[in-house]
Amino acid sequence: MQNCGLFDPDAAADLLGARDNQLFATRLLEIANSTAGIEELFAYRVGDDVPRILASASRLGDVAERARAYARRFHHSDPVAQARRATRPGNGFACRIPAQAISLGAYRSLCFDRPRFAEKICFGWCRADHALVVTFYQRRDAAEPDMAQLGALAQLAMTGLTRLAQSPAPLLAEVQDRLAQAYPVLTAREREICARTIAGQTARAIGEELALGVSTVLTYRQRAYQKLGISKSNDLLAAIMH
Repeated sequence: MQNCGLFDPDAAADLLGARDNQLFATRLLEIANSTAGIEELFAYRVGDDVPRILASASRLGDVAERARAYARRFHHSDPVAQARRATRPGNGFACRIPAQAISLGAYRSLCFDRPRFAEKICFGWCRADHALVVTFYQRRDAAEPDMAQLGALAQLAMTGLTRLAQSPAPLLAEVQDRLAQAYPVLTAREREICARTIAGQTARAIGEELALGVSTVLTYRQRAYQKLGISKSNDLLAAIMH
């Protein structure tokens, strides 16, 4: 008897109850692994610019390196980009991409050969100005996945990630506006990083969200601190309250 794409509603409730992207990604991977043998996942929002990483998790390690490399270097050559461009706004798509379909050698080596992934299974939803994409990675020894179940899980993931992305947006926008008004010397990137620091995000979390390395985030933040004449993160909030 087939399960018709259903999975444990208690697990779904725990997933949607996650309050941050990393916990959400961890719980999502737990469900995907237990139901379909998925070893890694990656979700992002993409428009005309560099993809914005929404969630990434892996049972193998080094997922942040692969996610950043994809966002910075590989997304244009990814076959899923063709599926996304061919989908009209207000519609979804699903595609399975085997490792041998990846023509760019550096991409295939880092994201498929080294972690021994045989394929990735992608689900996306296209809007007028951007698309949400959830990708599940399978290793070579994995069983055939239940596509209906993975599709239902991807739909739930998009819903949860959309809610998480919307909730802090007004605060971040307000903080960035205050920084722009009070300290026009800061660049747009410095304002993005300072606003997220005030919101309590770690350098690693900021890097994953903005597709930057941790060292790059720290460099931007240190430059902003120097411009503001402060030395630690606790001073940031006081700086925008003056």
